[in-house]
Amino acid sequence: MQVTVERAFWMLEYYRRHLTALAFGGRILGEEAACEALISFVWPETQAIGIKLLSEDRRDSWDRIISLRRATFELAQMGDPEFDSFRIKELFHSILIIGFQDGTRMFIAERTGGAEVTTFYDRQ
Repeated sequence: MQVTVERAFWMLEYYRRHLTALAFGGRILGEEAACEALISFVWPETQAIGIKLLSEDRRDSWDRIISLRRATFELAQMGDPEFDSFRIKELFHSILIIGFQDGTRMFIAERTGGAEVTTFYDRQ
């Protein structure tokens, strides 16, 4: 289901505030990438986010700023027909799909159980 920019940024701010452990994935120019991530900044006024991408062992991280200007947002949740098309649906209860005009798609999925990654920030 398509969601408004305001709703998408509300969700992103919620993830940031609650240190929600997210699965991040994307298909950019035919190449797929996936890792665990945290939303570190949300700027609705400029339609951008800061995201911290985590290594598998959480020892390394990479910060990225992503402009979401002119992006479209869709939300697939448990119980929605489109949710069933995702292979990894057993691990997540909602997936925010971000589409860009050049065909790039990013996925931010919230894990079942609402896991938080506070220990990552405690080490910093």
